[in-house]
Amino acid sequence: MNKIVAFLAKLGFWPFVLLFTTLMLILSELLVLLHSYWLTGGFFDRNLLIAGFIIPIIAGLIGFGLVAFLVRYLRELEEEKNKTIALQKETEEKLKKSENYQGAILDSFPFLVWLKDTDSNFLAVNRPFAKAAGLENPLELIGKNDLDFFPKDLADAYRADDQLIMKSLQKKEFEELIEGDGERRWYETYKAPILDEEGNLVGTVGFAKDITKDRESEEELKLMKHALDHVHEAVYLAGEDGIFKYVNDSAVHQLGYTKDELRRMGISDVNPDFSQLDMPSHMDELKQMGSVVIVATHKTKEGKIFPVEVNANYIEYRGAGYILGFSRDITERKAIEEKLKLSASVFTFTHEGILISDAKNKIIDVNEAFTTITGYSKAEVLGKNPRILQSGRNDQEYYSKLWESLQKEGVWKGELWNCKKNGEEYVENATISVVYDDNKAVQNYISIFTDITQQKRQHQELEHHAHYDVLTNLPNRMLFADRMQQAISQAIRKQKFIAVAYIDIDGFKAVNDTYGHIIGDKLLILLAEKMTNLLRDGDTVSRIGGDEFIALFVDISNEERVTPFLSRLIETIAEPITIDDFPINVSASIGVTSYPKNEKLNIEQIIRQADQAMYIAKESGKNRYVMYDKQYDNLTNIEN
Repeated sequence: MNKIVAFLAKLGFWPFVLLFTTLMLILSELLVLLHSYWLTGGFFDRNLLIAGFIIPIIAGLIGFGLVAFLVRYLRELEEEKNKTIALQKETEEKLKKSENYQGAILDSFPFLVWLKDTDSNFLAVNRPFAKAAGLENPLELIGKNDLDFFPKDLADAYRADDQLIMKSLQKKEFEELIEGDGERRWYETYKAPILDEEGNLVGTVGFAKDITKDRESEEELKLMKHALDHVHEAVYLAGEDGIFKYVNDSAVHQLGYTKDELRRMGISDVNPDFSQLDMPSHMDELKQMGSVVIVATHKTKEGKIFPVEVNANYIEYRGAGYILGFSRDITERKAIEEKLKLSASVFTFTHEGILISDAKNKIIDVNEAFTTITGYSKAEVLGKNPRILQSGRNDQEYYSKLWESLQKEGVWKGELWNCKKNGEEYVENATISVVYDDNKAVQNYISIFTDITQQKRQHQELEHHAHYDVLTNLPNRMLFADRMQQAISQAIRKQKFIAVAYIDIDGFKAVNDTYGHIIGDKLLILLAEKMTNLLRDGDTVSRIGGDEFIALFVDISNEERVTPFLSRLIETIAEPITIDDFPINVSASIGVTSYPKNEKLNIEQIIRQADQAMYIAKESGKNRYVMYDKQYDNLTNIEN
């Protein structure tokens, strides 16, 4: 039937009508003739023949109309069917395109997305989830469960979560480990039950966001905060308005405020010389310089004012400017400096010697202080050149610069090594000024000087006390830090290492308690000598307080090269000692670290690593050393 309809449709409507009419006429004629022939017994009746034509024609017309109607009706049905099929295809294409869009959207999410039935079998997943399961095509997971792709411990945990969610019909947000590509990473996961229109449970849906980097960043932030809270310097972070955004524990200890109190305060609240109104200009100046080191004063919560050395740095973060400051209490250093200034003042302005010479530099007058200092009488030097005092320690270039300064600036200040009448050398702090006549010609030279030989010695002693331990004469922490900084720079330049050993004397308190502090001091002096003798040229051992020492080993090609020195230190310190007929037995717990490594550290952080290792040595039984192992984030005990 379909073929007939298709043929008729191909033929066309009017040709079909013509063909159909012709066929009907021929058929009618045949019927009439046959009918006439039959009625007349073999003859044709004219009336019947005419009637036979009319009736078929009428019948043909009726048939033609019915057939025409049928053909048009069938054609309309065919057209309606074609429209329905086309609409269905269009709908299917739109649905498929919509599904593709949805799949593309889910696949483009940086999350793992999945849908499970009530048996925890996967109904749908996105491509990132498939990748986490080790597959490329998400369809490979359909109908399977977590045990097919993940380790049993994780799969069991996932299934337990599914059961809990389906039982409680409550959503759940949590952090969990998900394994992908052989690596377990942290994800922030959301799971919820799925209900149909009638409220029946049909499964669960979930998505997970990789937060491994966030957790690592949090841990790094915690580590950084921990490190900053354990440095001796006070650390401040202030915004462009001068208000503190962050302070460390040392700032709290230094100023006496709590962290919450300080975070509501600003630079002008702790620095009495700082005006909040000048903050914009200070910020602009610091921005141009990048960093600056200044000496300022800070005020504690109780109102005490103390001197500080501040290292202020300008930094930018997300378009905003900040001040990162490191503040160190320099009260002790200031006291030493003031003492040096006082000493200089006393020796510079008391009993100054005065020498006056003419334009040809012939001595024309001296005072009594000159005679007292040099031993020469006035008569012995009149008319002579001041060079009679020269000791020869200042070379000709030195005197050339002196005369150059006099000629250009009319004054010279400095130190001269001269010789007394008895041949004794002394150093004088001298100021030589030029006196001009009305015509601007040189008239006289006036030299005012002070014998600062004793001051020099005292200055050297003060310098020594500022950098060396009074008891053991070992470098103190300040000098040790300076040498350590130089050693670090040299090690980085030569691509070598330094090693820092934090040494604590085991049993020293018992010696003090048993024999007294005098014996204890003698013990420390003796141990300091022994440790010094064990070190190489360039290495340093420093006493940092009590019975604690720090040793610096420089120019180390690898970390293992320092172990022989550590072994000798352990053995030497543990040797029996007799002091004033008292038998002394002590040992040492040593913590060791090396630098540089993978991360950049400051001096205090390096020392703290060695200190931490030393405590492990003590807890492990003493009389041993422990190497700090950063790679495994723990301390590996290496016994001697």
